[in-house]
Amino acid sequence: MWKILLLVLLLAQNCPGGFERTEMGARASAFGNAYVGLADDVWAIFYNSGGLARIKSYQVSFFYSPQPFGLSELSNGSVAAAAPFNFGSLGFALRKYGFELYRELTGTLSYANTFKGVHLGININYNSVTIKNYGSAGTVGIDAGLIVPVIQNFQWGIFIKNLNSPTIGISKEKLPQSFTTGVAYLPMRNFTLLLDMEKEINFDLAGRFGFEYWLIDAVALRGGISDVPTQFSGGVGIRYSFIQVDYAFTTHQELGSTHCFSITIQ
Repeated sequence: MWKILLLVLLLAQNCPGGFERTEMGARASAFGNAYVGLADDVWAIFYNSGGLARIKSYQVSFFYSPQPFGLSELSNGSVAAAAPFNFGSLGFALRKYGFELYRELTGTLSYANTFKGVHLGININYNSVTIKNYGSAGTVGIDAGLIVPVIQNFQWGIFIKNLNSPTIGISKEKLPQSFTTGVAYLPMRNFTLLLDMEKEINFDLAGRFGFEYWLIDAVALRGGISDVPTQFSGGVGIRYSFIQVDYAFTTHQELGSTHCFSITIQ
């Protein structure tokens, strides 16, 4: 019973309109979700669609977080795929969140290309929510992002979530609308520093910091911190041939820890 009560409190506190940006991809999660300025793999679909223009090979990735904060009711899973073409990069993703009483499903189509050195991308999302005994509803949201190489080994990104201000259901509940900007700096070939700032409408400004260090070509160590609320994260990545496996954990000062995994084929 206490788990259901905590779930209700979490939804009331963190998901006023549903479809909050939960963790997507264990690599980005290990950064504390400070990923807007880098966004260099298929999970750019969720963090900065402009980053899809940077991928150079076909990628398919699967992500699963079985028990966020120890609650299976908050389980979160997704699959994402992207491919580069002569006319730009295309991406597709599916995301599922929740359990039998409350469930969110999101399908995303993405397109990105590079114009005069600037990587630009757009998402079209179909969001559907189902609440037991209350029915279901859906709506379309649009995201846009860009990444600008500023100087060598330093780039800047911007991502706008739900820029069309979509609403859902007969109550016209607004989906979360946010603006995030971030930078990525590579002081060394195998070391990356990340910093994001996010402003969601009606919420305080939130900051995130992360890093990635490749010990060898096959093993990476990652860490991060974010606020509003304060959370610490870390993880590892192992790359072998065309497969990469990533693990991340996040600790919340009041709710406990969350573990997640992803596997990427490219």
